[in-house]
Amino acid sequence: MMRAAIGMSKRAVCSQCFRTATTPLFVSGLRLCSSSSSSSSSSSSSSAPTAAEKKEKNVKKRMQSKQLFAVPDTPCRTRFAPSPTGYLHLGSLRTALFNYLLARASGGQFILRIEDTDQSRLVPDAEQRLFEDLHWTGLSWDEGPDVQGPYGPYRQSERLQLYNEHIDILLREGKAYRCFCSPEELEQHKRAAHGQGHATHYPGTCRAISHDQSDERAHNGDAFAVRFKSSSEPTTVIDLVYNRYRKAEPEEDFILKKRDGFPTYHFANIVDDKLMKITHVIRGAEWLISTPKHVELYNAFGWTPPQFAHVGLLVDANRQKLSKRHQGVDMAWYKDQKILPSALLNFAGLLGRSRPGAKNDVMTLQDMIDTFSLKFTKGDIVVAFDKLPYLQDRHTRRLIDADDDNSTKAQSATDVAHLKQHLIEPIADQIRSVESRRDKNKLMDELGVPVSGSIGNSIMPEPNQDYIRRVLRANRGLPKGGPEEFVAQNRYLFWQVPRTRYLLSIATLPIELHDSIRFEDLLATLSKDFEKIEESSWTVENLKTAVAKAAADAAAFVMSSSSPLTTEIEEEIETAAAAAETETKNATNAKGYKVLRWVLLCSDNGPDLPSVMATLGKDDTLKRFAVARRANETSSDD
Repeated sequence: MMRAAIGMSKRAVCSQCFRTATTPLFVSGLRLCSSSSSSSSSSSSSSAPTAAEKKEKNVKKRMQSKQLFAVPDTPCRTRFAPSPTGYLHLGSLRTALFNYLLARASGGQFILRIEDTDQSRLVPDAEQRLFEDLHWTGLSWDEGPDVQGPYGPYRQSERLQLYNEHIDILLREGKAYRCFCSPEELEQHKRAAHGQGHATHYPGTCRAISHDQSDERAHNGDAFAVRFKSSSEPTTVIDLVYNRYRKAEPEEDFILKKRDGFPTYHFANIVDDKLMKITHVIRGAEWLISTPKHVELYNAFGWTPPQFAHVGLLVDANRQKLSKRHQGVDMAWYKDQKILPSALLNFAGLLGRSRPGAKNDVMTLQDMIDTFSLKFTKGDIVVAFDKLPYLQDRHTRRLIDADDDNSTKAQSATDVAHLKQHLIEPIADQIRSVESRRDKNKLMDELGVPVSGSIGNSIMPEPNQDYIRRVLRANRGLPKGGPEEFVAQNRYLFWQVPRTRYLLSIATLPIELHDSIRFEDLLATLSKDFEKIEESSWTVENLKTAVAKAAADAAAFVMSSSSPLTTEIEEEIETAAAAAETETKNATNAKGYKVLRWVLLCSDNGPDLPSVMATLGKDDTLKRFAVARRANETSSDD
């Protein structure tokens, strides 16, 4: 039904004269009727414009478009009004985000309103989960059930008196009427109409009941609903995305107040939007079909409707609407996948926004506020979930690379909180877990004491958050396996390499290094070279040169003869090192890096060596050379 109404091949209406035609409704350059086509043909018969005229026209058109979709100069009041009949999902998060961005970009207010009038379908924990999920993403609101404000209450079930007052206004003015038809009678009518191939709209059975008779029946306790007297002509909706929208047929007399005394969504939401002074309503295109009802109600009260913007439906690669069964819909999935809130908001913020000229899809929440406009793309939005890992990686790097002292853009309070909550603390918890099981954990047999500065106390461990951030920076982020995998992969950046590990792994080194005496000479030489570097120069950039030279020296050593180091051999190493430096990726030089990785991490894998050494610091780096040398001596004794 929804798709037919907004352009999936049913009777549509021309945006100029409102005549109907069987063609998609929203198509660029729409011409559905004779008036628009004749206008087109007459204009085409005129002389062709010059190149200069075309350019001027295009510039003017771009300027008009920019002005049309620009954020208003006056503060906007927007709202996110979910129903607690289910949990927050990707589509509703996008709705909340767009409304939030407009409010913040205009210096206005963002309101959270709970629309709980459908009492029969309420999910017990949905409202609480909603608050938790929105807070998790980093979105905040200025008014709502938990913060209040001047236009509360902000839960519809607490506003029934307001709705009844406005129902009474419409009843008194003859713009609404009580409907005493029972659900069984209504269902019987629908079945009969459907069987005859007719529309199943309400036939207006109770429209003719006089006001006095209606009052008497209500006073006597007859159950009733309240219906709106809809216009006999279709109502036009002005929309920022779809321009003009008008159905081919008028609305039926729809229900405003149900038999249980609760208002319908259509009625409560327009009363609330008016009383809460909402200026803009951004929501999914599935609501466009209902908006003529809302505009009719605004007209009935003599109110000016807010500005509407209906953004495209979210669909999968097969262009099917994302269902609740899709794993990427529920917020719980993103939390389970350890997706950063900033990455998720960035992902949602790209779904349906038109960003001509944008060079980068990676945006913080503040970036989205600064660049926000009311220009949205038209039509269904295919959700490309394969973009999410890229955004996750970029936001992870952004958080861990930001430096309060040296970065050109200081971290926001939200970023600082997210870095700690979603990256640092989970790793710290894993380190604590490993330490707490030191006597029972087989992994602990492979671990030495904690690296200086990484853990405060091995008995009551308190991992150093700055150090964890340095390890994250060295790794350029967190692996898919999460904190457990991260700590396991980087165990020798958090704990020292025990001598037993060196002894067990020394056989994995190149065969040329199995001469323990000569290997000792190499380790001593490399250690002395690194010892010469000043503490103040122990940085990643400075260490890159030192590591490249050390790897070349080690590679040259492997190429040399098996006799002990002499002046002649040192000269030979120096010559070979010069050659090795020019071919940093060849097999020989790789053996040099293998030696350094064995000393520093006792592994062939891990972050780049300058980052490892900068993370460990000078003292711990030199300690590893000392332990490796002692292990080599023990190996030779055996």
